[in-house]
Amino acid sequence: MNGVQAHAAEIVQAKGYLGAGVKIGVLSNGVNSLASEQSAGRLPPTVTVISGQQGSGDEGTAMLEIVYSMAPSAQLYFATGNGGDAQMATNTIALYSAGCQIIVDDVTYFDEAVFQDSTIAQAVNTVTASGVLYFSSAQNSGNLDSHTSRTWEGDFVNSGTSIGPIPVSGTINSFGTANNDAITTVSSSGEYIIQWSDPWGASCNDYDVFILNSTLTAVLAAMTNPQTCTQNPIESLASSSIPAGSRIVIVNYQGNAAPRAIHVDTERGQLSINTFGATFGHNAAAAAITVAADSVASAGGGAFTGGTANPPESFSSDGPRKIFYSPSGSPITPNNLLFSTNGGTTLPKVDITAADGVTTGLTSCPLNPLSGTS
Repeated sequence: MNGVQAHAAEIVQAKGYLGAGVKIGVLSNGVNSLASEQSAGRLPPTVTVISGQQGSGDEGTAMLEIVYSMAPSAQLYFATGNGGDAQMATNTIALYSAGCQIIVDDVTYFDEAVFQDSTIAQAVNTVTASGVLYFSSAQNSGNLDSHTSRTWEGDFVNSGTSIGPIPVSGTINSFGTANNDAITTVSSSGEYIIQWSDPWGASCNDYDVFILNSTLTAVLAAMTNPQTCTQNPIESLASSSIPAGSRIVIVNYQGNAAPRAIHVDTERGQLSINTFGATFGHNAAAAAITVAADSVASAGGGAFTGGTANPPESFSSDGPRKIFYSPSGSPITPNNLLFSTNGGTTLPKVDITAADGVTTGLTSCPLNPLSGTS
């Protein structure tokens, strides 16, 4: 497998370090082709799947093959990351309980908290506190250096402007140079999400999100759920009919919300006014090792040398990740919840890069070669 050469793993293997005695767990979508890949000799005869958690799909099979190629004597375990945040957290603990000393995942949930460790990240905290090494994909949401950012982060600032079709009263956010941000490439999932720096499950500041047409003359979609101190600080739109060129507008409802740090995510679309800070949730947890993608082709059939010779993939998410709250919801810097005043703490994500585009025994792209931060 070409990833072995890119990471010079054959040198370590030649010295007898093959992973013997180590249990490695994988969290991904599923292992549909597990039996056939075992029969073909591309996976060991024994792979322990947590009971009832085989999932669906084959990214898990591909990831297990990569792990096997790097550490052929390790004991392999699998549990699906499908089923929602709570189920993935449960399966993380289950892999730890089965004895896994290393856990890797390639799962992203768009509704995870940006500015605080929520359900899955808290499970990561639990297992790493007991010595587990946890590796998580950085996500495939673009990065500022590659001019592919799908993200905008900044403090809410009243633009002092109005937009006629907006149906609620309030103040409109300034994105620095405009009171809206153009969607230059639409979301691959049809989702557009904003979050702000209130505690998870206890937001007392009400922000709304609108998507207007390119001329700001009609509202195409809106999400105006109230935040009254018992809700999450999130507004999420789901629409497959938003065309490129549409404009995102953020409204401080009735102008009553305190200024907060804002995170806008187009879920693999692209924004005209954009920033760094794409990786979030458990993928960017302080206790996790966040992994970006680096094309195996840039190793030229040999080993990575680093630096500009092996740049991250253009789709690979970037950091850093600012968080403002402890997992319990206590502010890290009380009364300072903004980017501009350096509130909270900054996690220097992403941590490392690793090869993508590596070959597997599966039959279809993107599983062979396996592309993405997976």
